[in-house]
Amino acid sequence: MNTIVRSLLIVVGIPVVLASVYYLHFASDLYVSEAKFAIRSSKATATLSGVAALFGSADSSGTGQDSVVVKDYIHSPDMLDSLEESLKLFEKYSDQDIDYISRLQPEATREEFLDYMTGKIEVIRDESSNIIRLKVRAFTPELSQAIASEIIKYSEGLINRLSNRMENDTLEIAHAEVDRAAQKVHEVSDRLARLRAETESIDPSAETTAVLGIVSGIESKLTEARTLLKEKRAYMRDRSPEVRTLVNRVEALSEQLDFERKRLSGNNGVTVNGLIQQYQPLILEQELAREHYTSALASLEGARLEAQRKKQYLITFVSPSLPDDAVEPRRLLNVLTVALFAFLFYTVGALMWSALEDHIGR
Repeated sequence: MNTIVRSLLIVVGIPVVLASVYYLHFASDLYVSEAKFAIRSSKATATLSGVAALFGSADSSGTGQDSVVVKDYIHSPDMLDSLEESLKLFEKYSDQDIDYISRLQPEATREEFLDYMTGKIEVIRDESSNIIRLKVRAFTPELSQAIASEIIKYSEGLINRLSNRMENDTLEIAHAEVDRAAQKVHEVSDRLARLRAETESIDPSAETTAVLGIVSGIESKLTEARTLLKEKRAYMRDRSPEVRTLVNRVEALSEQLDFERKRLSGNNGVTVNGLIQQYQPLILEQELAREHYTSALASLEGARLEAQRKKQYLITFVSPSLPDDAVEPRRLLNVLTVALFAFLFYTVGALMWSALEDHIGR
């Protein structure tokens, strides 16, 4: 019996006494500041209203990915470097007034510092609503609140950078397409202007249509004049005034007809048909280039609106609290936890020792 009591006191009693002494007399108080925030987009809030716009799950794929990014960022070396630069955490968490077990050791490496701060900064993400709950533990209430506020500030900066990067990339692509379309319009217009200058023709198709109309009218008048001249010659002499008038008219119309037909043959040896074959493809290309430019402008405006709708925002709906009391460590609970595990360890050890004795006795 004395052996059992002695072993029980050693295995259970000593850890409980040490834990009691530490937690009740030496363990430094920890103050916990809590905050809650969420990442939402204009696209999400556009389909919801009121409180639902804040806590709803619209566009959960985008905001869910961003909330995971923020959660990982909070425990990243980059966040630690930012906090160290603004709050000097290494110095404050390694202060000699903090108990030896709880404080950060002055010779700690950067990796050890990150592991230590990961234990002091807890990030809990609700997968259904993508709400992030932040809990920061520090040895003064002001420091815990300051750390939580800085974390939210740097996380908001990260979300803004990511959102602006996506918006800029989207608009940059759209702007580039508009620039290419405008350049194409200018190129085709320049080629068309050069062709008009070389051929001295503004619109060969329209000019050809007009000349054909003139030729058709002259031919009709010439036919009438020749018919009338033939009738007059049937009973008049060639030297009669009426016959001479008609002869002059026929000659004038013939000359005018020859002139207009030469116009159709083209300038400088260029046929009208050849000129039209050069001109029409350029006109079609110009129309297509203008349509492409108009479409690119519409796409740019659509991209701008879509980028605004997808813009992400970090919304803090529970600001970092300034704790009044130190809620950690939970001294009595920790002592009872040590006692429970020590007793379980003793019980398992006793059972294994008893089984070993029985095996040896056989």
